[in-house]
Amino acid sequence: MASLIQIKDGTSGLRLRIDKPLFRLGRSSDNEISIDDELVSKLHAVIEAMQPAEPANGYDYYLQDKDSTNGTFVNDKRVNLYRLKHNDVVRIGLNSFRFVDDAHEDLDETAQLYRSWIPGVYYTGQKQPGGKKAAKKKKK
Repeated sequence: MASLIQIKDGTSGLRLRIDKPLFRLGRSSDNEISIDDELVSKLHAVIEAMQPAEPANGYDYYLQDKDSTNGTFVNDKRVNLYRLKHNDVVRIGLNSFRFVDDAHEDLDETAQLYRSWIPGVYYTGQKQPGGKKAAKKKKK
């Protein structure tokens, strides 16, 4: 299975699971992902999950632009049909999403959030005793 993670102001946001063989994106409310943006067509693009020749490797995911007015972009390049890869950035209108293929995702990186001393602020990374990152010292 795979997901699209919304990117807003440079940070990750809402995680949207691609849980159907055909996943529609667009402005219309009957799409799996409905995007409220005037630059997005009613049916802007679709993601299709296809079983590869080697089924043990999961699915291949293809993004197809559906003749949208303003285009569909992957990693800042306009595409009509594109095989998505882990960590590709999909842009539709003013909205960006990171494609995450669960077969390649580093779950430790996405699951570890730590609270900082500032109320409401969290960070990712390795937590060290005392809240500071430990520096390694070489012995002489």
